[in-house]
Amino acid sequence: MTRTRGRPRRNPGSPTGLGSEQDILHAAGELFVTKGFGRTSTRAIAEGAGLQQASVYHWFSSKDEILLRLVLGTVIPSHRIADRLLESDAPGHVLLWALAYADARLLHEDPQNLGVLYFEPALDGDHFSEFHEVRDSLHEAYRVLLERTTGERATDVDVAMVVGLVENVITYRRRTRSPIPDDTPARVADAALTLARVPDLLTDETRARGTEILAALDPPGPGSVD
Repeated sequence: MTRTRGRPRRNPGSPTGLGSEQDILHAAGELFVTKGFGRTSTRAIAEGAGLQQASVYHWFSSKDEILLRLVLGTVIPSHRIADRLLESDAPGHVLLWALAYADARLLHEDPQNLGVLYFEPALDGDHFSEFHEVRDSLHEAYRVLLERTTGERATDVDVAMVVGLVENVITYRRRTRSPIPDDTPARVADAALTLARVPDLLTDETRARGTEILAALDPPGPGSVD
């Protein structure tokens, strides 16, 4: 059933300008990142969204459902890009550079740095299996592109090193109080080829072609789920 209007707002106007559902997600994201999932109540989420508490349950059945929506929004855009890249007949190293760049850029541009939520113990629950399936599939795309790049079998360690490099954007943003450099995604993508042990393939042509391929895909921004 399509959800339309909820209960009246506690405060007039939408904080995000995008309606109640997005107001709830934005408020919850801010609270989960700063206070932690376990320490955040639905009442606090409602207050942050300018809504009555009952409105939260109009849009979401539980706090778990809100968390699921938030973390899916951090991986689905990259997963969609990966699927498109896997269809390309471009050289493996170009596609690996492009995926690492796009993935790091999405994490870099996320205004709330929601990737921090990957460390929430709550994600170990069965309710979050969809998130883990999508994330595992994204990691498998890295494996395929690593193998296309090197012509050799990629081990779990090989994949974990590249994925860890990309996701280090999350922890770096969390540690630093100042904005991280705009060229961070490109530097991460460059380092991915070094980790793949093909530094000789890291050329301006590789970067240019990877950027061109991504531009043709018109990738979605952070938080895109639909």
